[in-house]
Amino acid sequence: KKKKKKKTQESEGLVSKEQTVSASDQKVVSAVPAKKQEKNEPSQARTYGNGLVVEEIAMGKPNGKRASRGSKISVRYIGKLQKNGKIFDSNVGGPPFKFRLGVGEVIAGWDIGIEGMRVGDKRRLTIPPKMGYGINGAGRKIPPNAWLVFDVELIDVC
Repeated sequence: KKKKKKKTQESEGLVSKEQTVSASDQKVVSAVPAKKQEKNEPSQARTYGNGLVVEEIAMGKPNGKRASRGSKISVRYIGKLQKNGKIFDSNVGGPPFKFRLGVGEVIAGWDIGIEGMRVGDKRRLTIPPKMGYGINGAGRKIPPNAWLVFDVELIDVC
């Protein structure tokens, strides 16, 4: 009876661990303690009501300029499809991408997700379709209703 009871408790423990993991996947908040995370794992994640997830990957200069609405900024980025991880756009190795933040020059997920970054900060933005390219997608590389993941580094604030 003791062996049977012990096995039942162990299997229940495994189930609860799996539930924790699946629940954390939905919330995009890691349940893994900080010391067990990999180097590229985010340190903080914020999920907005509209589905946008902003994860802090690396902190830049503590006294660096902050990106705010209306400021002209320069970024490096890699854009991937969340579904399969396929890279659809990147400017790494080329000149930084410059635009005015918060005035609709880029997709809404960028306008909201980049605001508040400091020069040198790196963030991962997981953008829902309604804040990206929506039901139409974009060309051949971004299908309709695609969730997008961007790794963004703030290079400069003018």
